[in-house]
Amino acid sequence: PDRSADALKDMGVKEVVSSFSTPITNDAIRTKNLERGAQLVTGTLVAPGETFSLLDTLSPIDTANGFYAAGVVSNGVHKDAVGGGLSQMATTTYNAGYFAGFDDAGHRPHSYWFSRYPAGREATIYVGAIDMKFTNDTPYGAVMQSWVSGGELHVAIWSTPYYDVKTSSSGKQNVVPKSTVHNTGAGCAGYPGGNDGFTITNYRQVFHDGEKVKDESF
Repeated sequence: PDRSADALKDMGVKEVVSSFSTPITNDAIRTKNLERGAQLVTGTLVAPGETFSLLDTLSPIDTANGFYAAGVVSNGVHKDAVGGGLSQMATTTYNAGYFAGFDDAGHRPHSYWFSRYPAGREATIYVGAIDMKFTNDTPYGAVMQSWVSGGELHVAIWSTPYYDVKTSSSGKQNVVPKSTVHNTGAGCAGYPGGNDGFTITNYRQVFHDGEKVKDESF
């Protein structure tokens, strides 16, 4: 291995400091993508001061790397593409980093909300355009762990406790009722889903040794 277990212990990798889980769908192919993504995320070391990139960790997102075609959202339309479902890895990993207190180094929410994710606190990825990144701004190393079990995707971060995180939300505001969109494109199929649109602000306060060091909103 590049680094021994003792070397990781010396960096402070000793216990779970943050974890997050999101429910998976009943799409078996999509779940295969998440299982493969979890394999690639697991064991990733984010050293102090380093930035974790989900796209770099998963790439290449192609069939040769163990991914399958499944549902994605492109320009507001559901269609199949290799790696479909990996935005759930983005959301789950984003929240693990969020509650670890790490710096947000870039993320973008989905174009519309899926009720399986926390409102306004989610992320997507798109090769070449949208990544999900966070920076480990603690003095300790952080090792990622991810797996699928119990109908959920899990992401845990192993390190040494450094931050305490408190969060709150404005709740949904400026609600726009869902409506029907008509499309005459080839292969268009009726879709009964959809959620009301809204704006929401999520607040995060991060403390170290009782002192507030970050006060953020998104």
